[in-house]
Amino acid sequence: MKAKLLALVLGAAIATPAIAHMHVGDCGLHSDYSLSIKSDRLVFKRKSGTPAEVEIADGTLRVDGRLIATDAADERRLREAEREVRSIVPEVRSIARDAIAIAFNAIGQVSAAFARDGDAARASAERIARAGREIDRRLADTDSFEHWQDADIDALVESTIEALIPELVGNVTAQALKVAFSGDAAAAAELEARANGIEKSVERAVEKQAADLERRAMNICPRLRALDSAESELQLRLADGSRLDLVRVD
Repeated sequence: MKAKLLALVLGAAIATPAIAHMHVGDCGLHSDYSLSIKSDRLVFKRKSGTPAEVEIADGTLRVDGRLIATDAADERRLREAEREVRSIVPEVRSIARDAIAIAFNAIGQVSAAFARDGDAARASAERIARAGREIDRRLADTDSFEHWQDADIDALVESTIEALIPELVGNVTAQALKVAFSGDAAAAAELEARANGIEKSVERAVEKQAADLERRAMNICPRLRALDSAESELQLRLADGSRLDLVRVD
């Protein structure tokens, strides 16, 4: 019984980062750069390689601090690319925030269901909700995306879940031990039925909402491919004669 309940909790916890991991990388997007969204420009940076920093601002391009000459057509392409990036990023952020909300709601349901009493259930649910809100706040406030993906968000979610697991496991263990020591077969059956019911309920809710998020994420893919295509159409050349290569989409 205890093992079954612990598996339910740990399964929900392990699934949380996976749900929150839906990002533009799923579209086959690759970039050697991190992206920062500023009010007046887009900033692409990487730790190694040349160029190390690229800025796009209202049709202008700076590479490692040097202004690159552009014609009217490239200025238009750069403006369109900047506008599209600024349009895509809020949707990517929204998907990630919704994924986090779904995941932490699932964890909260499991934890509260096995708390020792109503007060403990409410306290546990609030602690988990507070952790979810903190991640959401940090995501909402960020203007930087590492390699155009949310690996930093995944790490943040995982570290938060690791901190919550002892509480989740403690709630389940307390319930399982209480039933085990009581020797009450009816109580044991009720607890197992409750675990099965919660598992199915959480799975149904998460699967449906995760599928909706996946559709939203995949709807971004054609826009990313168009962005990659627009970059390849730029006529400008860097100091070494190479093309600009900020993003690649398979």
